[in-house]
Amino acid sequence: MPTEDILMPVHEKTIETLIEAVRKVSSSLDLDEVLDTIFDSIKELIDYSAAVIYVIDARSGEVSEFKTRGYLPESISEGFLATGSGIIGWVIRNRTGEIVDDVKRDARYVSVRAETRSEVAAPLIRADGRVIGVINLEADNVNGYEARDLELLTMFASLAASAIDHTLLYRQVMRQRRVESELELARKVVEGLMPRSFPLVKDFDIYGTSIPFREVGGDYLDFIDSISERLVVMVADVSGKGLAAALIMVAFRAYFHATVINELSMRVVMARVNRLVHDTTDGERFITCFYGLIDPENKRLLYISAGHNPPLLLHGDGTIELLDRGGGLPLGVFETSRYSESVVEFRAGDILVMYTDGVVEARDTRDEEFGMKRLEDVVRASSDRRAHEIVRAITTAVDEHSSEVGGPEDDLTVSVIKVK
Repeated sequence: MPTEDILMPVHEKTIETLIEAVRKVSSSLDLDEVLDTIFDSIKELIDYSAAVIYVIDARSGEVSEFKTRGYLPESISEGFLATGSGIIGWVIRNRTGEIVDDVKRDARYVSVRAETRSEVAAPLIRADGRVIGVINLEADNVNGYEARDLELLTMFASLAASAIDHTLLYRQVMRQRRVESELELARKVVEGLMPRSFPLVKDFDIYGTSIPFREVGGDYLDFIDSISERLVVMVADVSGKGLAAALIMVAFRAYFHATVINELSMRVVMARVNRLVHDTTDGERFITCFYGLIDPENKRLLYISAGHNPPLLLHGDGTIELLDRGGGLPLGVFETSRYSESVVEFRAGDILVMYTDGVVEARDTRDEEFGMKRLEDVVRASSDRRAHEIVRAITTAVDEHSSEVGGPEDDLTVSVIKVK
């Protein structure tokens, strides 16, 4: 009987086993399960005493996942997991498989198993040519692997790489969905903390809005009219953006409400809240804020600015005043910061505009900020309108200024208090 007639059925059997192995490997989207299936499937194709699969992180190039068979857990060392060392490191760098007939005579070998005598390894290469890992097999005898084994392992690794890549993509999608779900929950929480209606105070027209740059933001707008006959107003901005800033903002709001409800002096409220913010963030984050107390009866405003953008006060006679006197450092910078109040008298027709830096720092294509001058011009031009219309005029102007660069790149909060 011709030799090829004997080998052909063996070859066909190998191909069938390989196809079945790939089918099994591709049937799951759980990476741990896929790696286990790879071990089981390879065993049907190539015998081994121990095996390891590395999966490499695309950004860092380091091992992000690994799974072993036949190794003692305590034998896994940092050197064994370093992608730049050993025969595995050589395979990654050279993007090709390798057979080592006797590991004792190969300086590249990182000793993990005393029994290992020979080794074969093949890279996991994606369709776009990027190496995403390695399959490494070890045998307890010298010359344990032949060229045919490397060819078969390389073929299997190429097909397995696709399955592993799919699981990584699936994991990324699921992680993104979880993040989006968490962000949506955070957005609802933060949105629920913002004013849904505005205080009805005799002789005052009040309105405000807060627009996050991302799903959630670190800006804060609040009015409290249930504590005394005076109205508490607060505009604040947490350093940074996104979920971290939003969580700090939520904590800050809780601190502020819990402290201000005791009707302490404004400087005591700020000192206590400052200490709480500092203790929470370890001084790594800070909050700028404008804290005001409106006395409707006497038409005046007591205020403290903790490093915040000075509100713009357009008087009924057309003069402009910036509320930038006194105050103190942003909250959370130093544990023992002190604060002082200032006062301003309201007149009929006055318009107070409180805002965060997302308004004045919005940039256009020439990298020019919206700035205080434009803000003043918009307020003047709309001064005969209601508070909500003035707020809308400001946000529209900021959007138009930065529209060609995709809109504002920071959270944007504006509040207008108009004296009737």
